[in-house]
Amino acid sequence: MENFIKLLAVTLYIFSLSGCTSIGSYVISNPGIYLSEAEFIKAKPSDIGFEKQKFCSFSTTQCITYLTAEPYQAAEFSQESSVYYNLHATGNNVENTISHRMTPDTFNRFKGTALLLHGYGGSKEAMMASAIYFRALGMNVIIPDLFGHGESTEAFVFATKEHGILNELLAEPLLNQTNNPTVVVGHSMGALTASNLLSSEYVDAAILLAPMMSFEVAAKEYLPYKSPLLSHFFHSEIDNIVNQAMFEAGVTIQETNLLPKLTETKKPVLLINSDVDSLSPPAYFSSIQNELVKKITFNARSHSSLMVFDRDDVIEIENWLITW
Repeated sequence: MENFIKLLAVTLYIFSLSGCTSIGSYVISNPGIYLSEAEFIKAKPSDIGFEKQKFCSFSTTQCITYLTAEPYQAAEFSQESSVYYNLHATGNNVENTISHRMTPDTFNRFKGTALLLHGYGGSKEAMMASAIYFRALGMNVIIPDLFGHGESTEAFVFATKEHGILNELLAEPLLNQTNNPTVVVGHSMGALTASNLLSSEYVDAAILLAPMMSFEVAAKEYLPYKSPLLSHFFHSEIDNIVNQAMFEAGVTIQETNLLPKLTETKKPVLLINSDVDSLSPPAYFSSIQNELVKKITFNARSHSSLMVFDRDDVIEIENWLITW
Protein backbone atom coordinates (compact mmCIF):
# COMPACT_ATOMS: atom_id res chain seq x y z
CA MET A 1 0.00 0.00 0.00
CA GLU A 2 2.85 2.41 0.81
CA ASN A 3 4.36 2.01 -2.68
CA PHE A 4 0.96 2.46 -4.30
CA ILE A 5 0.36 5.73 -2.44
CA LYS A 6 3.83 6.89 -3.45
CA LEU A 7 3.16 6.01 -7.09
CA LEU A 8 -0.20 7.77 -7.05
CA ALA A 9 1.20 10.89 -5.37
CA VAL A 10 4.10 11.12 -7.81
CA THR A 11 1.78 10.60 -10.76
CA LEU A 12 -0.62 13.33 -9.64
CA TYR A 13 2.25 15.74 -8.96
CA ILE A 14 3.84 15.26 -12.37
CA PHE A 15 0.44 15.37 -14.04
CA SER A 16 -0.03 18.85 -12.59
CA LEU A 17 3.27 19.94 -14.17
CA SER A 18 3.56 18.10 -17.43
CA GLY A 19 1.86 16.02 -20.09
CA CYS A 20 0.93 12.37 -20.31
CA THR A 21 4.08 11.31 -22.18
CA SER A 22 6.36 12.86 -19.55
CA ILE A 23 4.44 11.19 -16.73
CA GLY A 24 4.61 7.81 -18.40
CA SER A 25 8.30 8.21 -19.13
CA TYR A 26 8.96 9.03 -15.48
CA VAL A 27 7.01 5.99 -14.28
CA ILE A 28 8.77 3.61 -16.67
CA SER A 29 12.20 5.03 -15.82
CA ASN A 30 11.71 4.68 -12.05
CA PRO A 31 10.97 0.98 -11.48
CA GLY A 32 11.40 1.28 -7.72
CA ILE A 33 7.97 2.90 -7.33
CA TYR A 34 6.12 -0.20 -8.43
CA LEU A 35 4.34 -2.65 -6.22
CA SER A 36 5.85 -6.10 -5.92
CA GLU A 37 3.64 -9.08 -6.65
CA ALA A 38 5.86 -11.46 -4.68
CA GLU A 39 6.63 -11.82 -0.99
CA PHE A 40 10.39 -12.04 -0.59
CA ILE A 41 12.55 -13.35 2.22
CA LYS A 42 12.19 -11.06 5.22
CA ALA A 43 15.51 -11.92 6.86
CA LYS A 44 18.45 -9.56 6.64
CA PRO A 45 21.01 -10.86 4.14
CA SER A 46 23.72 -10.91 6.80
CA ASP A 47 21.56 -13.11 9.04
CA ILE A 48 21.44 -15.89 6.47
CA GLY A 49 25.03 -15.90 5.31
CA PHE A 50 25.19 -13.15 2.66
CA GLU A 51 27.84 -10.45 2.65
CA LYS A 52 27.30 -7.07 0.95
CA GLN A 53 30.13 -5.74 -1.16
CA LYS A 54 30.78 -2.96 -3.67
CA PHE A 55 32.73 -3.10 -6.91
CA CYS A 56 33.78 -0.16 -9.09
CA SER A 57 34.83 -0.40 -12.71
CA PHE A 58 38.44 0.14 -13.68
CA SER A 59 37.46 1.67 -17.03
CA THR A 60 34.38 3.78 -16.16
CA THR A 61 32.98 5.61 -13.15
CA GLN A 62 30.31 2.93 -12.64
CA CYS A 63 29.94 1.01 -9.38
CA ILE A 64 27.64 -1.81 -8.29
CA THR A 65 26.54 -3.14 -4.92
CA TYR A 66 26.11 -6.88 -4.64
CA LEU A 67 25.54 -9.74 -2.23
CA THR A 68 27.82 -12.75 -2.20
CA ALA A 69 27.84 -16.06 -0.33
CA GLU A 70 29.66 -19.37 -0.41
CA PRO A 71 28.06 -22.81 -0.78
CA TYR A 72 26.50 -24.48 2.23
CA GLN A 73 28.69 -27.12 3.82
CA ALA A 74 27.01 -30.30 5.06
CA ALA A 75 29.47 -30.52 7.97
CA GLU A 76 27.99 -27.30 9.38
CA PHE A 77 24.46 -28.78 9.60
CA SER A 78 22.96 -31.47 11.76
CA GLN A 79 21.35 -34.44 10.03
CA GLU A 80 17.88 -33.20 10.97
CA SER A 81 18.39 -29.65 9.70
CA SER A 82 17.80 -28.19 6.25
CA VAL A 83 17.72 -24.99 4.22
CA TYR A 84 14.36 -23.84 2.95
CA TYR A 85 12.58 -21.09 1.07
CA ASN A 86 8.95 -20.23 0.48
CA LEU A 87 7.78 -17.58 -1.97
CA HIS A 88 4.20 -16.43 -2.47
CA ALA A 89 3.49 -14.75 -5.80
CA THR A 90 0.46 -13.52 -7.73
CA GLY A 91 -0.10 -12.34 -11.28
CA ASN A 92 -1.75 -13.34 -14.55
CA ASN A 93 -4.83 -14.27 -12.49
CA VAL A 94 -2.96 -17.07 -10.76
CA GLU A 95 -1.53 -17.39 -7.27
CA ASN A 96 1.51 -19.52 -6.52
CA THR A 97 3.32 -20.61 -3.39
CA ILE A 98 6.69 -22.04 -4.36
CA SER A 99 8.73 -23.79 -1.70
CA HIS A 100 11.68 -26.14 -1.58
CA ARG A 101 13.61 -27.79 1.24
CA MET A 102 17.15 -29.14 0.88
CA THR A 103 18.85 -31.40 3.43
CA PRO A 104 22.62 -31.66 4.00
CA ASP A 105 22.87 -35.03 2.23
CA THR A 106 21.86 -33.24 -1.02
CA PHE A 107 24.42 -30.43 -0.77
CA ASN A 108 27.41 -29.85 -3.03
CA ARG A 109 26.39 -31.81 -6.11
CA PHE A 110 27.60 -29.09 -8.49
CA LYS A 111 30.56 -26.74 -8.38
CA GLY A 112 30.85 -23.26 -9.82
CA THR A 113 29.45 -19.75 -9.53
CA ALA A 114 25.91 -18.49 -10.08
CA LEU A 115 25.45 -14.81 -10.96
CA LEU A 116 21.81 -14.00 -10.16
CA LEU A 117 20.08 -11.02 -11.80
CA HIS A 118 16.72 -9.68 -10.64
CA GLY A 119 13.99 -8.23 -12.82
CA TYR A 120 12.38 -4.84 -13.36
CA GLY A 121 11.46 -3.17 -10.09
CA GLY A 122 13.36 -5.74 -8.01
CA SER A 123 16.65 -5.69 -6.16
CA LYS A 124 19.45 -8.03 -5.19
CA GLU A 125 17.47 -9.11 -2.12
CA ALA A 126 14.70 -10.39 -4.38
CA MET A 127 16.99 -13.15 -5.61
CA MET A 128 18.07 -14.46 -2.20
CA ALA A 129 15.63 -17.39 -2.36
CA SER A 130 17.10 -18.42 -5.72
CA ALA A 131 20.55 -18.03 -4.19
CA ILE A 132 19.67 -20.42 -1.35
CA TYR A 133 19.00 -23.11 -3.95
CA PHE A 134 22.28 -22.57 -5.80
CA ARG A 135 24.25 -22.42 -2.55
CA ALA A 136 22.79 -25.79 -1.58
CA LEU A 137 23.81 -27.16 -4.98
CA GLY A 138 27.40 -26.25 -4.14
CA MET A 139 27.83 -22.95 -5.98
CA ASN A 140 29.16 -19.57 -4.96
CA VAL A 141 26.55 -16.86 -5.57
CA ILE A 142 26.79 -13.22 -6.61
CA ILE A 143 23.66 -11.03 -6.63
CA PRO A 144 24.02 -7.43 -7.86
CA ASP A 145 21.56 -4.57 -8.03
CA LEU A 146 20.87 -3.67 -11.65
CA PHE A 147 21.36 0.00 -12.49
CA GLY A 148 18.55 2.15 -11.14
CA HIS A 149 17.42 -0.52 -8.65
CA GLY A 150 17.97 -1.22 -4.98
CA GLU A 151 21.10 0.51 -3.69
CA SER A 152 22.43 1.30 -7.15
CA THR A 153 23.50 4.90 -7.67
CA GLU A 154 23.64 4.49 -11.45
CA ALA A 155 20.91 5.71 -13.80
CA PHE A 156 18.30 3.20 -14.98
CA VAL A 157 19.22 1.87 -18.43
CA PHE A 158 16.73 -0.97 -19.03
CA ALA A 159 19.35 -3.63 -18.11
CA THR A 160 21.27 -2.94 -21.35
CA LYS A 161 24.60 -1.68 -19.97
CA GLU A 162 25.35 -3.69 -16.82
CA HIS A 163 27.19 -6.48 -18.60
CA GLY A 164 30.33 -4.36 -18.92
CA ILE A 165 30.96 -3.89 -15.22
CA LEU A 166 29.73 -7.40 -14.39
CA ASN A 167 32.25 -8.81 -16.84
CA GLU A 168 34.94 -6.90 -14.96
CA LEU A 169 33.66 -8.25 -11.65
CA LEU A 170 33.73 -11.85 -12.90
CA ALA A 171 37.30 -11.31 -14.08
CA GLU A 172 38.45 -10.51 -10.55
CA PRO A 173 41.07 -13.03 -9.36
CA LEU A 174 39.11 -13.97 -6.23
CA LEU A 175 36.10 -14.92 -8.38
CA ASN A 176 37.97 -16.36 -11.35
CA GLN A 177 40.30 -18.76 -9.57
CA THR A 178 38.96 -22.17 -10.55
CA ASN A 179 38.02 -24.07 -13.67
CA ASN A 180 34.47 -24.52 -12.42
CA PRO A 181 31.72 -23.02 -14.61
CA THR A 182 29.93 -19.72 -14.15
CA VAL A 183 26.20 -19.71 -14.87
CA VAL A 184 24.27 -16.46 -15.19
CA VAL A 185 20.67 -16.68 -13.97
CA GLY A 186 18.42 -13.79 -15.02
CA HIS A 187 14.76 -13.21 -14.23
CA SER A 188 12.58 -11.01 -16.45
CA MET A 189 14.56 -7.85 -17.33
CA GLY A 190 17.60 -9.43 -15.68
CA ALA A 191 17.54 -12.04 -18.43
CA LEU A 192 18.54 -9.29 -20.88
CA THR A 193 21.73 -8.62 -18.92
CA ALA A 194 22.26 -12.37 -18.70
CA SER A 195 21.98 -12.74 -22.47
CA ASN A 196 24.48 -9.89 -22.95
CA LEU A 197 26.91 -11.72 -20.69
CA LEU A 198 26.88 -14.79 -22.93
CA SER A 199 29.61 -13.06 -24.91
CA SER A 200 31.85 -12.88 -21.82
CA GLU A 201 34.81 -15.24 -21.61
CA TYR A 202 34.02 -15.63 -17.91
CA VAL A 203 30.48 -16.96 -18.47
CA ASP A 204 29.80 -20.55 -19.52
CA ALA A 205 26.01 -20.76 -19.68
CA ALA A 206 22.76 -18.97 -18.79
CA ILE A 207 19.39 -19.75 -17.25
CA LEU A 208 16.73 -17.27 -18.35
CA LEU A 209 13.61 -17.17 -16.18
CA ALA A 210 10.58 -15.55 -17.81
CA PRO A 211 12.85 -13.31 -19.92
CA MET A 212 11.59 -9.89 -20.91
CA MET A 213 10.33 -9.26 -24.41
CA SER A 214 11.72 -6.33 -26.37
CA PHE A 215 10.72 -3.33 -24.29
CA GLU A 216 8.32 -1.69 -26.72
CA VAL A 217 6.35 -4.96 -26.65
CA ALA A 218 6.85 -5.63 -22.94
CA ALA A 219 5.66 -2.17 -21.89
CA LYS A 220 2.25 -2.74 -23.46
CA GLU A 221 1.82 -5.85 -21.32
CA TYR A 222 3.62 -4.67 -18.21
CA LEU A 223 1.72 -1.49 -17.40
CA PRO A 224 -1.74 -3.14 -17.39
CA TYR A 225 -0.23 -6.00 -15.40
CA LYS A 226 1.24 -3.76 -12.70
CA SER A 227 -1.15 -0.83 -12.62
CA PRO A 228 -4.44 -0.96 -14.55
CA LEU A 229 -5.25 2.56 -13.34
CA LEU A 230 -2.15 4.08 -14.91
CA SER A 231 -2.60 1.92 -17.99
CA HIS A 232 -6.00 3.52 -18.52
CA PHE A 233 -4.37 6.97 -18.67
CA PHE A 234 -1.32 5.99 -20.73
CA HIS A 235 -2.63 3.37 -23.15
CA SER A 236 -2.97 5.62 -26.18
CA GLU A 237 0.46 7.17 -25.60
CA ILE A 238 2.48 4.08 -24.77
CA ASP A 239 4.64 4.18 -27.92
CA ASN A 240 5.55 7.83 -27.33
CA ILE A 241 6.18 7.11 -23.65
CA VAL A 242 8.55 4.25 -24.42
CA ASN A 243 10.39 6.27 -27.07
CA GLN A 244 10.88 9.21 -24.70
CA ALA A 245 12.03 6.99 -21.80
CA MET A 246 14.49 5.21 -24.09
CA PHE A 247 15.81 8.46 -25.51
CA GLU A 248 16.35 9.94 -22.05
CA ALA A 249 18.20 6.80 -20.94
CA GLY A 250 20.37 6.71 -24.08
CA VAL A 251 19.07 3.24 -24.98
CA THR A 252 17.66 1.92 -28.25
CA ILE A 253 14.79 -0.52 -28.64
CA GLN A 254 17.17 -2.92 -30.39
CA GLU A 255 19.33 -3.10 -27.26
CA THR A 256 16.38 -4.50 -25.30
CA ASN A 257 15.76 -7.33 -27.76
CA LEU A 258 17.44 -10.55 -26.63
CA LEU A 259 16.13 -12.73 -29.48
CA PRO A 260 19.16 -12.13 -31.77
CA LYS A 261 21.53 -12.91 -28.91
CA LEU A 262 19.82 -16.24 -28.23
CA THR A 263 19.68 -17.10 -31.91
CA GLU A 264 23.42 -16.53 -32.30
CA THR A 265 24.80 -17.73 -28.97
CA LYS A 266 27.30 -20.57 -28.94
CA LYS A 267 26.82 -21.26 -25.24
CA PRO A 268 24.16 -23.39 -23.52
CA VAL A 269 20.99 -21.59 -22.44
CA LEU A 270 18.02 -22.88 -20.47
CA LEU A 271 14.94 -20.78 -21.28
CA ILE A 272 12.02 -21.15 -18.86
CA ASN A 273 8.56 -19.69 -19.43
CA SER A 274 5.06 -20.18 -18.09
CA ASP A 275 2.03 -21.01 -20.22
CA VAL A 276 0.00 -18.21 -18.57
CA ASP A 277 2.64 -15.47 -18.38
CA SER A 278 1.62 -12.52 -20.58
CA LEU A 279 4.94 -10.75 -19.88
CA SER A 280 7.06 -13.59 -21.27
CA PRO A 281 4.85 -15.82 -23.42
CA PRO A 282 6.47 -18.95 -24.88
CA ALA A 283 5.24 -18.03 -28.38
CA TYR A 284 7.42 -14.91 -28.37
CA PHE A 285 10.53 -17.12 -28.35
CA SER A 286 9.33 -19.60 -31.00
CA SER A 287 11.65 -18.09 -33.63
CA ILE A 288 14.73 -19.28 -31.70
CA GLN A 289 15.87 -22.49 -33.36
CA ASN A 290 19.33 -22.67 -31.80
CA GLU A 291 19.99 -26.23 -30.59
CA LEU A 292 21.98 -24.84 -27.66
CA VAL A 293 18.84 -23.12 -26.32
CA LYS A 294 16.65 -25.57 -24.42
CA LYS A 295 13.10 -24.35 -23.82
CA ILE A 296 10.91 -25.46 -20.92
CA THR A 297 7.37 -24.32 -20.16
CA PHE A 298 6.01 -24.56 -16.63
CA ASN A 299 2.24 -24.68 -16.16
CA ALA A 300 0.11 -22.09 -14.38
CA ARG A 301 2.98 -20.04 -12.97
CA SER A 302 2.84 -16.28 -12.47
CA HIS A 303 5.67 -14.16 -13.81
CA SER A 304 7.38 -13.51 -10.48
CA SER A 305 6.99 -17.10 -9.26
CA LEU A 306 9.53 -18.20 -11.89
CA MET A 307 12.31 -16.62 -9.80
CA VAL A 308 12.41 -19.79 -7.72
CA PHE A 309 11.99 -23.55 -8.15
CA ASP A 310 9.96 -26.21 -6.37
CA ARG A 311 11.00 -29.86 -6.05
CA ASP A 312 9.58 -30.73 -9.48
CA ASP A 313 11.22 -27.74 -11.15
CA VAL A 314 14.68 -28.61 -9.84
CA ILE A 315 14.60 -31.92 -11.70
CA GLU A 316 14.51 -29.98 -14.96
CA ILE A 317 17.19 -27.53 -13.78
CA GLU A 318 19.58 -30.21 -12.60
CA ASN A 319 19.10 -32.45 -15.63
CA TRP A 320 20.15 -29.50 -17.77
CA LEU A 321 23.12 -28.69 -15.54
CA ILE A 322 24.33 -32.28 -15.89
CA THR A 323 23.97 -32.50 -19.65
CA TRP A 324 25.09 -29.13 -21.01
